[in-house]
Amino acid sequence: MGGFPLKKILQYACIGIGYGSFFYLMILLYRQGITPTRESILATLFMSALIGISAILFDIEKLNFLSALIIHFICTLSLAIGIMFYNEWADDIMHDIEFWLIFIIIYVSVWAISCISNSLRVGKINRALSKKRAKKGA
Repeated sequence: MGGFPLKKILQYACIGIGYGSFFYLMILLYRQGITPTRESILATLFMSALIGISAILFDIEKLNFLSALIIHFICTLSLAIGIMFYNEWADDIMHDIEFWLIFIIIYVSVWAISCISNSLRVGKINRALSKKRAKKGA
């Protein structure tokens, strides 16, 4: 990640931890049989940070969006499967329809939230720029 400043990496990690924490709690709420342990919580936070950092792929200008999306999806899936095995939550994960449904729902939900958030942020910036231009022209 040579070209990215530490501040940006930490920012992406924190965003990933935010999403990961929320969905971890939702999974615990839904799957009452899972008992959170210190290790599973820390591993989930670490995985979430890595997923957040992997979103930097979308800032690489040489990668088109589809390539970045496919790589990010594979990274996210690999980390999720890894954490399932680490936390001993994976019985037969490759054939577990519930895992795949939950994974896809979470992945799409995070994308939808991110798109809405980015759209709102861009709109706010554009309004501020319009006001600034209007003041300059007046």
